[in-house]
This record gives sequence, structure tokens and C-alpha cells, in this order.
Amino acid sequence: MRLVINNVVLFVGIFCLYLSFSPPINAADGNNPLLAHACEKVKAKDLCISSLMAEHASKSADLATLALISIKVASNNGTNTSFYIKKTLDTQKLEPAVEQNFQDCEDNYISATQQLDGAVSSLVSKNYKDTKMFLESAIDDAITCDNGLRKMPGNQLELPHRNNMFRQLCINALDVVLFLTSS
Repeated sequence: MRLVINNVVLFVGIFCLYLSFSPPINAADGNNPLLAHACEKVKAKDLCISSLMAEHASKSADLATLALISIKVASNNGTNTSFYIKKTLDTQKLEPAVEQNFQDCEDNYISATQQLDGAVSSLVSKNYKDTKMFLESAIDDAITCDNGLRKMPGNQLELPHRNNMFRQLCINALDVVLFLTSS
């Protein structure tokens, strides 16, 4: 009996030692360890995980599909922000400087969503150089909008927050694509 107890104690000790050195299990990865691994490489990790996990296809996606999903998430966000800008311009009386900022950002978002469409096409054709270029252009459009918003009044409106979110999603998409190309 003493031998059985010693073996159980030894097994439990080895098992505990194993657990202490094994990597933690990340329950937030949606059962796709690749998602968690890809999101470790981005600047806004929590946003990456939450935005990709919200997409059902990411649960069993390979890295190329995760890159595609991350671009589509950014594109959807950009389209929604573009609609917000248009609605604000159509329904609210804005100061002339604020209105001009919104109009400039509207142009930036038209360009950015076109760039993201190009990024999707180039990613599908495995032209990673162009994918990177299109994503960088979309990020530049978001930065241009942000620069205009910082110079003028109107920061009390929702657009600066939306623009920051869009920029982060585009940066995340670029980081996932860069991770894909380095793998």
C-alpha cells in the first residue's frame, strides 16, 4: 500500500511540475491557437482577439484566412464610419470648420475602403507586397483624418474615437499580414 501511495505522490508531483512549466492555456483564443499566436504579434492585442473571435470563420481559420478576416473587419468598420460621417453631415448643423473636417474625413474613408478592397484582392492572389502597400495606404488615410480632427474643433463628436478604432484595426490587419509573410 505504501508503494502505491508513493507512486501517486510521485505522479502528482511530476504532473504539478509539468503544469508549472507548460504554457498557459488561453481560453480567449476561441479554440484556435493560431488566432492567439497571430494576435500576440500585433500592437492592439485585445482588439485583435476580440475582433477576430467575433467572426465565426476565425475559429478554424489558417493564418492566411485570419489575415483576410482581419482586413474584412477593418473594412466593415471603415464602411460603418463612412456611413456615420455621411449621416452626421446630412443631419447635424456643424460649424464650418467641423463640417470641413468631416468632409475631408469622408474623402479619406472613401479612399481607405478602396485601399482595403485592394488589400483583399492582393491577399487572395498572394501578392503580399501589394497587400502591405494597400494596408499602409488605408492607415495613412486614417492618420490624415486624425490630423485634421486634431487641428480643428469637433473632437467632442464620435468621429475621433471611431477613426482611432479604424486605424488600430488596419494596423492589426497589417501586422497579421506581416506575420503571415514571415511564417
